[in-house]
Amino acid sequence: MASIFFLPLFLKAQGGRVDVGKSFLNISKLNGGGTFNPGDTIEIRVTVAVKTQGSRTIIDSLQVFDQVPLKTTYIIGSMRVTTNEGIRYKGPFTEVQDADWGKNLGGNITINLGVYANGIRGGRLRSDSSRPSFYGSHCIMVACYRVRINPMTPYGDSIVFNIGSVRYRMLSPTNSVTVVSFPVSKIKLIQASNACEFGSNMSAASDSAGTFASGTTANRPAPVLFGTTYIKQNVSTNQPNDYYYAIVNNSSANGSTNVNAPMPESPATRRVFGLWDIGGDHTGASNQSQGNPPVAAGMRGGYFVLVNASYITDIAYQETLNNLCPNTYYEFSAWYRNVCPRCSCDSNGRGSSAVGFIPAPGNDSSGVRPNLSFEIDGFICYTTGDIRYDRVKPWKKFGFTFLTRGAQNMANFLIRNNSPGGGGNDWAIDDIKVAHCGPRLSMNITPTYLGCREATNIISLSDTIRHMYNSYVYYQWQVSNVGGTVWSNLFGPGTSGVGTPTLVGGYYQYITNLPPFIATYADSGKYYRVIVGTTAANLNSASCAYTDGSATMLQIITCGVVLKGNFLQFRGNLNNNGNAFLNWNTQGEEDLAHYEVESSEDGISYRSIGILPAKNMPLVSYNFTDPETFTGNKYYRLKMVGNDVRTFKYSHAVLLGKSFQTKVKLVENPFSTRIKLDAIVPADVQIRLFLFDEKGRKLKENLSNLKKGLNQIYFDNLEGIVPGIYILSAEMPNENFRFKVVKK
Repeated sequence: MASIFFLPLFLKAQGGRVDVGKSFLNISKLNGGGTFNPGDTIEIRVTVAVKTQGSRTIIDSLQVFDQVPLKTTYIIGSMRVTTNEGIRYKGPFTEVQDADWGKNLGGNITINLGVYANGIRGGRLRSDSSRPSFYGSHCIMVACYRVRINPMTPYGDSIVFNIGSVRYRMLSPTNSVTVVSFPVSKIKLIQASNACEFGSNMSAASDSAGTFASGTTANRPAPVLFGTTYIKQNVSTNQPNDYYYAIVNNSSANGSTNVNAPMPESPATRRVFGLWDIGGDHTGASNQSQGNPPVAAGMRGGYFVLVNASYITDIAYQETLNNLCPNTYYEFSAWYRNVCPRCSCDSNGRGSSAVGFIPAPGNDSSGVRPNLSFEIDGFICYTTGDIRYDRVKPWKKFGFTFLTRGAQNMANFLIRNNSPGGGGNDWAIDDIKVAHCGPRLSMNITPTYLGCREATNIISLSDTIRHMYNSYVYYQWQVSNVGGTVWSNLFGPGTSGVGTPTLVGGYYQYITNLPPFIATYADSGKYYRVIVGTTAANLNSASCAYTDGSATMLQIITCGVVLKGNFLQFRGNLNNNGNAFLNWNTQGEEDLAHYEVESSEDGISYRSIGILPAKNMPLVSYNFTDPETFTGNKYYRLKMVGNDVRTFKYSHAVLLGKSFQTKVKLVENPFSTRIKLDAIVPADVQIRLFLFDEKGRKLKENLSNLKKGLNQIYFDNLEGIVPGIYILSAEMPNENFRFKVVKK
């Protein structure tokens, strides 16, 4: 007597000989993707893959059972069997009980599959000879039908897809009956929403904020740092295989950078399987749709994930984030690339290069198109639609915005393969983002208010808050006395409150005005900004209040007196006695009193250790030896003081010591025409700076040579950068620093 096995979804029955999966395609959003809306047409697909594993696999009495979900209407004539590419193979079937393979009796769906199938019983499939065939080794068949979401279903409601199942009898290599039961799946209706329009914080996704970091080895040693059901392999001419992924900085099998290498390639040397694209990652690309070029072997490049999808709906990305803000809009998105132009295998088992190959409609030989679904807390919210192969603009962003609940601070995020693999469905993913989606804040005076200390400076600041949703109505004015790094709330009438947005040009907008005040010389260097929140609690939370980085700096200067004299060079070293020896050169000295030499243990708090009279000459050199015993590391800087003792300016700092740890620190933020950084390095090294916009596009690049110790780095020629939030990446061998910077 045959044994009976009951298996949940995603288990591979009979040692992986038969794989079964269930997926849901939004036919209404097949081109370009989108959320699920009332009236959308959904195709329910059940994939059965019968595989050869050393010996052929034979199953019989193959049947698919399902139920039409509530709040949907079955579409007559939609029941059929297709190939894994979605090409009709059998059907359409009638809904009544007759001789064809399918029936729908009162919402109960039965589709019988295989050779000798009829209206009563399921048929037989052989892995090595049945069709649709995958290179004569596997048989992949898809049973499907369509429903329409009832147009009156409200947004926020969900569609529950009832438990369905697949039943078959294994004939070879064993004799047993297996029933694979599908768990309940749920779709949530969300009003059409695109990715965040005005800007977002850095991604909360793990693995370098969803960018997968960078490195000099073609294959990253570490696996992905979030959950996935795929298995890691290194890229080579014949892998990653189906059900596997690789983390690479170049999708070439051997590190080639020739994106125009012959294709198909036989034997395969440069291209995976002789067919896949050769390319680089997406992070920071100057042209987002094209991505970065592949890097040569041994060169540093950004990593991305290369996936050879499974035959079933496996999980590409899954993690729980517990630092969300309640009642807040977030963006959930990622960038994808279809990497294979000619991976199709027709129903006869012939590949795209074989004689007699039958291409898909439109002469398409790319094969199964990737189609991914995005889930939050078990609800399918969004699908990418079919991702077509595109050689001109290969990278495409898919995603949506969603609103957390009133007390929600945690959610589970998941991206799932929605198409069966085998002959296509090969794709890359990069820049996974789960990020706070905020408004645009526009100060009326930016980036700097410049005034004279001799005049009366009446400051009237206002900020315009503009967003796609009517949500960020709570506001608070803040001030910073330490260069825009530490902020404090302002108090008093008009410094905080609740705005009343109105629709202006399709966006919700309101303006908050800070009560006018008189700025004095003592206020010079202060920054003012506005933070906003969707609730009073969020506004008072450092992690949930939102600002896009825009701020106004007050610069009150002495207009009648200009200090004459410039530092040409300032350097130092340790002499034979172990004391610090300092040397500096100046030009254009006039009406100077003296130089004060200052030292610091931490680079923050300085004290005077000596004074040298100024020589007031056109070109002059100075020397100074620190009388104090030198221990550890120490910073030095110079203070040039005028005859009136009120005007002065500082040199840059130098760091002396015997050993240092690598550090990179922003000196000015926000920036105007250039970015200034301090870098401490233990040895001479090169540093490469990259400036990315908030969408990850690389805008500027800079290479500098650093000397051991403290260095000042200037990222110049940034005049053309528009005001906004940017990401600055500072990369050295085995070191990578990232900063959020603001262009004023």
